[in-house]
Amino acid sequence: MDMDWINIMGKFDYKNICVQIKVRENLTDQRFVEFMKTWNFTRLEFANFFDSIKGTICNEQAKRIVEFFVTYKNEAILPDKYNLAEPIKIAFDKNDISIPVAWLSFPGGGIYLKQKYKFEAYIENEYWGLVWSDGKILKPVRVLPEYMGVITFWFSKQRKIDMEFLKRLLKDFCEYLNTDYGVIFDQETHEVLFDLFEKEK
Repeated sequence: MDMDWINIMGKFDYKNICVQIKVRENLTDQRFVEFMKTWNFTRLEFANFFDSIKGTICNEQAKRIVEFFVTYKNEAILPDKYNLAEPIKIAFDKNDISIPVAWLSFPGGGIYLKQKYKFEAYIENEYWGLVWSDGKILKPVRVLPEYMGVITFWFSKQRKIDMEFLKRLLKDFCEYLNTDYGVIFDQETHEVLFDLFEKEK
């Protein structure tokens, strides 16, 4: 099993039990992928393209991931806040998830989610982000990873943790996404506490 889960972003307090799921599907709106494939456009050209699709940005797998947070087990993991970065302070509206889905569907995008006193989570789109030089796009050199989407939950060890709930959450989320990567680990010690697919790898 690869060890890049150790270097997860966002949490400087490492006293957490983490649940992590990865998916192979690209979470980027396909219209971005098509626009970017030549890597020959200016910042202004991209801005004009972005304006032409703004308000409709969506990737179906990204949408399904956010929907899982809304619908899982009588709102057991329904966020109350979200944002692009810390602090996580924008009120989450379960009846309109279009903005968080759009953020996640942006190239290299991601969203933080939070349920007060229970967990924080980050969903990361691993597609190439946009880097500019003198108003022109720079062609990326990074090789895209096998898993293009990463979902990480942080559950603080300062509160009582129900490991059976975390295992069920992991199994249900992986089954829902039809993926083969799901682990629970101690962020402080790096110990893998549960690997859903260990025997298959």
